[in-house]
Amino acid sequence: MNRREVFAAAGAAAVALAVTPQAANADGHGKTGYLLVHGSWHGVWCWDGIASRIQNAGQLALGIDLPGSGLNAVSPPSYFKRPLDDAAFATEPSQFAKIPSDAFADSVLEGVARLRGMGADKIVAVGHSMGGMPISLAAAKEPSAINGLVFLTALTPVPGKPSGAFLALPDQAKNSLLGAIVKADPAKVGGFRIDTGSGDEKYRAAGKAALAADVPDDVWNTAVNMMSPDAPVAFYGDMVEFPAEYAAIKRTFIRCGKDMTLLPSTQDAIVAALNEAWPDNPCKVIEMDASHEAMFADPDGVAKAILSAG
Repeated sequence: MNRREVFAAAGAAAVALAVTPQAANADGHGKTGYLLVHGSWHGVWCWDGIASRIQNAGQLALGIDLPGSGLNAVSPPSYFKRPLDDAAFATEPSQFAKIPSDAFADSVLEGVARLRGMGADKIVAVGHSMGGMPISLAAAKEPSAINGLVFLTALTPVPGKPSGAFLALPDQAKNSLLGAIVKADPAKVGGFRIDTGSGDEKYRAAGKAALAADVPDDVWNTAVNMMSPDAPVAFYGDMVEFPAEYAAIKRTFIRCGKDMTLLPSTQDAIVAALNEAWPDNPCKVIEMDASHEAMFADPDGVAKAILSAG
């Protein structure tokens, strides 16, 4: 069994344990359930190290694959043809363009229902990066279903401002390193596209610099081999209506000071916008000295931060 198979098997085992109703219902009552929602190009597998730590702390953890991601990945056929035809890869439409924003919110709410079925009394939804948007959409749709939101260096819409507006901030637009690895115009293909299967050492190094400079090389190489090339973009422009009940949800932002994808200044702007929108329930900020891929760089620190939000 190779490293990728080991990584996948470990993640599948963690999820299988988390969703076994007989075991969970026996001792889940009184516990907090943490729903772990991945970011762009990732899947449930990226949470394995975090889920195990949450479970070892005596709480419930459940990861999900968002629509079009993980084992349900929708990848352009050109991605699988090597050597890569750069022109075809840059223009082939993404299947994410066909997935409505509501599908992502519903996926989160289905995960919440599964945690409730496991006996969880409280639900904290955790979103990494792009995953901050689905958890926000879900909480806006059914605010009574979620007790807390944790944004792990994550984007979110706020009243009157879509999440994509934060990507247009001057420092973010000028200094984020992510643009160096994007292989297609998201507005034209309907998805954020990178070449996770690239054999170009310079390209792979650029990806690591943007996402995971502090992650051990062997861990990151394994993670990249698990990633899919496309991610959704449609909800970056969504204007979201937040019901009054949303204001009472506890919010925590895990700020990653070494993040070169979603810059610290952008993270600060998101927190400021959250606090401006809901000043009577300010967002708790937890500082981490980590890159964008904090769950691989410092899983102990990420798990501790998430548990403190419960």
